[in-house]
Amino acid sequence: MRAAATDREYLFLMRHAAHRDGHLTMQGSDNVRQVAARLGEWAEREWRGEPERRLRLWYTTDQASEVQQTLDLLTLGLSDAVGRMTGLPERRFALHPQPDPAASESGQPGAPRQRWMGAPLPGQATADQDPSLALSAYSPSEDAFNRLRSWLTSTATGGMEARSATGDAPLLVGNDPLIGYLASAIVGQPVPVAHGELVCLARAGKAWRLLWTISDDGPEEAEAVRAKIKSKMTTAAALGTVIVGLTTFLLQNTLQRQPTLFQWLAFAALASSAALYFASLFLYDSLQMPARFWGARFESPPQRGSAKSIRSRLRHGKPLVRRPPSSSARLLQASMLRVWVWIFTPATVLTGLGVAMYALSATPAAADVRFKVELPHVLGATIALSAAVSIWVAWHRPNLGASD
Repeated sequence: MRAAATDREYLFLMRHAAHRDGHLTMQGSDNVRQVAARLGEWAEREWRGEPERRLRLWYTTDQASEVQQTLDLLTLGLSDAVGRMTGLPERRFALHPQPDPAASESGQPGAPRQRWMGAPLPGQATADQDPSLALSAYSPSEDAFNRLRSWLTSTATGGMEARSATGDAPLLVGNDPLIGYLASAIVGQPVPVAHGELVCLARAGKAWRLLWTISDDGPEEAEAVRAKIKSKMTTAAALGTVIVGLTTFLLQNTLQRQPTLFQWLAFAALASSAALYFASLFLYDSLQMPARFWGARFESPPQRGSAKSIRSRLRHGKPLVRRPPSSSARLLQASMLRVWVWIFTPATVLTGLGVAMYALSATPAAADVRFKVELPHVLGATIALSAAVSIWVAWHRPNLGASD
């Protein structure tokens, strides 16, 4: 779903491509060219009605030649892609200040840099520290890292800011795990970044989220994720079966005498946890469907919080990373984590809560707290719990989206 142009900001982060001895490999170079072509196509289609949109290119350090080589090759690929689409190669580039007066017109890697090509981070992006020292890929300075994150996400514009104008979208190329650290810190969740992978972050309002990624993930990565999903399916099925058996056993023994309030709460928690475990099993099973058969639905962009938006979320699930351009492996990984965090983990918490409640019911003080339960109470509680679990699962289940 798209937000209005004035409401959405973009930020691109990219890890350098595969290299050997500081030089990109043939496979790494091909990967960068593919990323450039797909990014150029996305920008011209997504921003076709927003002529103010520009890419402003940066790199973290010139001490790592593979970083600058990746950015230069990406820039040349973007220039070619944008030129083919618009006839104006520099249309989608925000020019950097202080161009090299001896800049070559060739635009070839290794030639003097042009104004539309990437520039090193300015001092204010790292609290006036040398980026090559303060932004070490493995152990960056905390002050410099926090300053860089603020600089990238700031709405300020100017010559030394990440954005020279309001419609600019910074694109930063660097080493990993620094790039992964930045992406994770900005969106508030882990974002693994592979060699040559481009990550698109978007902000509509206050929160940043992962919009999509472009990588060279293939069938091998998708199958590896599916293998992990199968193991989670086995765990969810086993735990759901155990909880159902435990709840049935406890209920049969407890109903022989008048249950306490804590015992009824324990049964409710255990029953809910069993339902969530089986919901996890079914959702994990849906992720085993080949990407060829994923269904795409056209969804209009309703305003967030509106009745239409809520109905769409309950009907279709939570939109995750966009596909296309994201790979099926990335979408499967994001969906697997979503089911784990929002459905499987709450089921485990409810299991622990149910066991704790049943243990409390054995204490002398809790034994005196009685609650007379009649059939209408049981029916009402069953309906309420079923509705609550169903709404929770519908709200948090992933939406796989298109197959290509």
